[in-house]
Amino acid sequence: MFGTLVNFIAIILGSLLGIIFKKKINQDIGYSLYKVLGLCVIYLGIAGLVKVENSLAIILSMALGTLIGEYVGIEDKLEVLSGKIEILVNKIYKGKIKDGFLTATLLFCIGSMAIIGPIESTLSNNHSTLYAKSILDGIMAVIFSSTMGFGVLLSSFSVLIYQGGISVLANFIKPIMTAETISMISGVGSIMIMGLGINMVINTKLKISNMLPSILIPILYTLVMMLKVRIVG
Repeated sequence: MFGTLVNFIAIILGSLLGIIFKKKINQDIGYSLYKVLGLCVIYLGIAGLVKVENSLAIILSMALGTLIGEYVGIEDKLEVLSGKIEILVNKIYKGKIKDGFLTATLLFCIGSMAIIGPIESTLSNNHSTLYAKSILDGIMAVIFSSTMGFGVLLSSFSVLIYQGGISVLANFIKPIMTAETISMISGVGSIMIMGLGINMVINTKLKISNMLPSILIPILYTLVMMLKVRIVG
């Protein structure tokens, strides 16, 4: 959990710096900065996809995961939850937090580093991946909070819960996290990161939250293949 706590604190500190310097950034500069960040997020997604080999598995994972997400209505439920959080926070802090909270939560929690990092941190006491992620997230938090406000800071709690949960489950999921599984998860996460960037740049309404179950499909695929090998063997 130590690496996750470092990540949690880095996002809080980065967000506070961004909120402080927000007053020095006028609206036009903030808008331009937000769009540039969107382009950078798209680049991160493309860079992650370049390393992926099993493209068919990625496509199937995205299709099945999005189908599940649409049926469950994850996006709508998260909108309601973030709206309630916004109402509570507005008793202390006046301002819109929903967009910053959802966007930053997705950005910080999607990707292989958010999964592999807690596993390494828990099982081998190796925090290097989460330290690297903390630096990246901290920098992104500065920039995002300067344009999107206090909601970015609250996303740190999403990271704490998400990565903390993976740390708790680390001993159970380690055998499943093969190189192929990690590659597929990275590919799925990269596509969602690209979608997030597209939403930021051209104001589309891609429901990225409804794609979240796609991250679980590669894990289920690996489980099925392991069971198949045992049955055949």
